[in-house]
Amino acid sequence: MQLLPLIDSVKNTGVMKVSAGDTATLQCISNDYNHNFMFWVLGDRKVIGPTNDHDYDKNKYKYEVLSGNLKIHAVTPAESGFYQCFSKNINSDGVTIGQVEMLVNGSGFTAMDAVKLVAIVCSIIIIIACAVIFFRLRKERSKYDGRSIVPVDDNDEDADGEEIYNRTTTTITQPQPVAGPSRNPSSEQLLYGIDNQGLDTDFNSVFENIQIKTPQGSLI
Repeated sequence: MQLLPLIDSVKNTGVMKVSAGDTATLQCISNDYNHNFMFWVLGDRKVIGPTNDHDYDKNKYKYEVLSGNLKIHAVTPAESGFYQCFSKNINSDGVTIGQVEMLVNGSGFTAMDAVKLVAIVCSIIIIIACAVIFFRLRKERSKYDGRSIVPVDDNDEDADGEEIYNRTTTTITQPQPVAGPSRNPSSEQLLYGIDNQGLDTDFNSVFENIQIKTPQGSLI
C-alpha cells in the first residue's frame, strides 16, 4: 500500500485573473532551493507532470521542468478553479504545495471556436451552392422530358450528325399544272402533255387542214 506524502506546508498565492482565449501562466511557488517540482494537480484532480505525460493534452498544457510553471493555452471559463503545484523537499520526504486560484473572464469564445464557426459557415455556403446548381440542372433537364428523338438521315447535310428534338414535319402540296385552252377537248396529250400554255397547239386540226388543202394524187 502506497503511503501519502508528508505535506510540510501549503503556500497560497491568491487569485489569478485571465481573459478567455488567452494563455495563462501559473507559477509554482512551492519550487525553491530546497524543493524540486513534481507535478500539478488541477481542480478536477487531473495530474500534469513528468510522471503522467501520457494522460493529458500536451498542446493544451505545458509545464517547465526546472521552474515548475504551468502554461494553459486558450483558457475557457470552465477551467476556472484551484491549481496546486507539488514540490518534493530535497532533504526529506516531505512535500510542499503551492496553490493558486484561476478565474477566467469573458464569454469563452476562443480562437478554436472561431475556426470552427468559419468552417461551419463555409460548409453551409458550399451546400447551398451545390443545391442551387442541382436545381438549375434539373430545371434544364425537365425541358426535354417527354420529347422524342427524330432519327437523322445520313444523307442529310444540314443535320451534321446531331439529334433533332421535336422537329415538326409539314407536307407542302404542290399545285397541279392547269392545262391550257385547247380546241380539241378530247385530246389528253394536248391538255396535259405541255406545261407551257402559250405553246399549246391543236395539232389534229392542223393536220386535217393540211390533208384537205393537199390535192390527192390520181390513182390512174
